[in-house]
Amino acid sequence: MSQTDTVTETVPAATLYEWQRRAQRHLADLIEHGASNDLPPLLWSLAPNGNLIGTADSLSYTPAIQRETVRRWADHVGAHVDTEYTTDGREELYAGWRDEKRRTRGCFRATIFVHREVPQPGNL
Repeated sequence: MSQTDTVTETVPAATLYEWQRRAQRHLADLIEHGASNDLPPLLWSLAPNGNLIGTADSLSYTPAIQRETVRRWADHVGAHVDTEYTTDGREELYAGWRDEKRRTRGCFRATIFVHREVPQPGNL
């Protein structure tokens, strides 16, 4: 059974767990590979359907480092980074990827609160 993108399709729990186990093995390799290639650490999540989400979070990184982190990981796996600016002042970065050999997929992402780049009282 192939991985699904739709939330309406019923997938047996055993299949979801298999996808998660496969992704968990890949995640261990990504973390090891990131460490050995001096890539910045990410906050990792594992979705029920086995998708891996690597986030450059705003608590750990400045906006500039968030952008650089997503770009470096995306470059590392050959993914393209898309950027969207929201009306409420956020910059959303997303780089989706797929590994056909491992039958896994995921994304690198960041939510950047653009107002944090402007000097605020108390952090000048």
